[in-house]
Amino acid sequence: MKVYVLVDNKWAPGGPEGEHGLSLYLESGDAGILFDTGQGDRFSRNAEILAVDLSKALMAVISHGHYDHGGGIEKFLEVNKNAIVYVHSTAFEQHSSLKSDGSYADISLDPDLKDNPRIIFSDVGASLGEWLTIFSGVENKHPSSESNRNLFVGSGEDIRPDNFKHEQHLIVEEGERSLLIIGCSHSGIVNIVNKAKDILGKFPDFVIGGFHLQIQLGNPEDLQHVRNISKVLLSTGVRFYTCHCTDDSAYDLMKEAMGQNIQMLKTGDILEI
Repeated sequence: MKVYVLVDNKWAPGGPEGEHGLSLYLESGDAGILFDTGQGDRFSRNAEILAVDLSKALMAVISHGHYDHGGGIEKFLEVNKNAIVYVHSTAFEQHSSLKSDGSYADISLDPDLKDNPRIIFSDVGASLGEWLTIFSGVENKHPSSESNRNLFVGSGEDIRPDNFKHEQHLIVEEGERSLLIIGCSHSGIVNIVNKAKDILGKFPDFVIGGFHLQIQLGNPEDLQHVRNISKVLLSTGVRFYTCHCTDDSAYDLMKEAMGQNIQMLKTGDILEI
């Protein structure tokens, strides 16, 4: 398997430019899968730089209903004329982020795309042959991110804290190895990894995605909470690659605890598994 980081918050000087968002492209054999799109068309421009042909992708999977993960759906439908896009139906509800001045910023997907015939709702998950599984419905058994407190669903008098029902994840199996791909871990990275274990009958070998752990911004994570997560993740024996919404301070704390079992990715990285 090969994973291309088309969009991430970080990027190297002289390389493909990133943005606040996430987009990954997976190659397994002759099959290609796009996981998230970032905010707009930057993922497509970076794909050209990295020699990734998006027109050959079999499908796209959108992890949840925030613009920094699905803002480029329309662009993908334009550059790829055949692929299906798997989205949870509640991802098209209105989603908002609470700003420091008490107002709400709209972070929704384009609701006009909901009726596009190439959008498939994967609300109860989907087994796509022997090697691909989309799942949602993660139970919040272990504490999730404090940063979730800033995120809401609905509008007007019906605005309410987001329960992240719209979040979904992808398991890819190739031979004896398995990869779990996550968008933002709003449901909690430990909870998501444990759900993947229930599906696979064992922990995945690799995990890629944002952990939504922010010490510097928003509602800061308790340092001991991050240490506890690190301890649990290290005990799984899984190799973790994080990105996007895991800030530097949280990553440094996790790196100290987990060593070579965790690495940070950035825009333009190509990971071979």
